[in-house]
Amino acid sequence: IFKDLGDLEKAKNCYEKAIEINPSYTDAYWNMHTMTSSNDEALAFLNKIYKIDNKHIKAKIMISAIEGFKGNFDHFNNLLSSPNSNHPYVRSIKWVFSLPRLPAIIFNRWNFFDTVIALSENSRPFYEFGVWNGHSFQYLIKTFKKGFGFDTFSGIPEDWHNEPKGTYSSFGTVPKIEGGEFIVGKFEDTLSDFFLKERPMASLINFDADLYSSTLCALNYSNKVIDEKTILVFDEFIMNDKWEEDEFKALNEFCNNLGFDYNVIAVSFSTKQVAVKLIKI
Repeated sequence: IFKDLGDLEKAKNCYEKAIEINPSYTDAYWNMHTMTSSNDEALAFLNKIYKIDNKHIKAKIMISAIEGFKGNFDHFNNLLSSPNSNHPYVRSIKWVFSLPRLPAIIFNRWNFFDTVIALSENSRPFYEFGVWNGHSFQYLIKTFKKGFGFDTFSGIPEDWHNEPKGTYSSFGTVPKIEGGEFIVGKFEDTLSDFFLKERPMASLINFDADLYSSTLCALNYSNKVIDEKTILVFDEFIMNDKWEEDEFKALNEFCNNLGFDYNVIAVSFSTKQVAVKLIKI
């Protein structure tokens, strides 16, 4: 809960206490690696997990990813020829390693936002598609001062793989955040009217709608406020079992339809986030 609220020090204290109680508790070491700010620090915790349990496949895969970012691809190449080659983590890392340039790797949501905020045109407002409980919105508004949030506030509008319709509901509760303007309803019902009026160009757009259909709808309408300075953040882009069918698919389809490419500027394997800037072909 502390981590979700952005209180990383309190979260870290909890994980450290768990390790003090049980030095072999791999979940706590896993959580600790998401508190780190460097590849070497994260790698140290992951190696501790693997020393305790050499069958911990997620730790093994993440060790191979970080080693790859450090220039050693041997571990990852071994995974590609192993029975775990189709693991969603392996597929995600393979996609990142296929990029023309390796992006920054970040280990938690709040450091990820800090990284992209530092690269953004923060005199502009931000937009968020999928607000839910408003934690990310509240964090972003501290920098951008003005934000537009779009959500049904009654959960996802259709089934999302194993998540049933209505998951991630705030039960109709709309956040009250100074500087925030919230547009309630399904994207296909609200965005056409919202974007009939000229809107300010976006500094950053946080796509947290999860669904392919909702993300593609949000991309198509928000195209009017995107330029070469706008950073697009996708919250469920990689690492899930069927990540290629969701936000990844929506972004690539949007780019193919409108003649864009994109540069990936940051990734977080632990939070599944990816940040990009569009390039006109």
